[in-house]
Amino acid sequence: MLPIGMTNTIQFIDFIPEVTETKFFGGNKYESIDKCVERANEWIRKNYNRKIINVETVVLPQIYRKKEADSKSVYSIATGGSIVYTFQVVRIWYE
Repeated sequence: MLPIGMTNTIQFIDFIPEVTETKFFGGNKYESIDKCVERANEWIRKNYNRKIINVETVVLPQIYRKKEADSKSVYSIATGGSIVYTFQVVRIWYE
């Protein structure tokens, strides 16, 4: 139990692949997960006073046009008749 007046709050920040190229007729290209890790490392360096609890990658579903599926940060999963597109993010849990 924490002493009265002291609170710990667990928070998180996500580093999502940024769009690197937008095409006129639709379809975006995204940066690689390596670039997301670089940005996460920079955030950790700048926030050295925070207590880092965990760093993980999270795969989240996203609706993309098929043209966007060629990005190295966007993955497709076949699910018995349809395709679900996902993208990978870096998540940092901290206090």
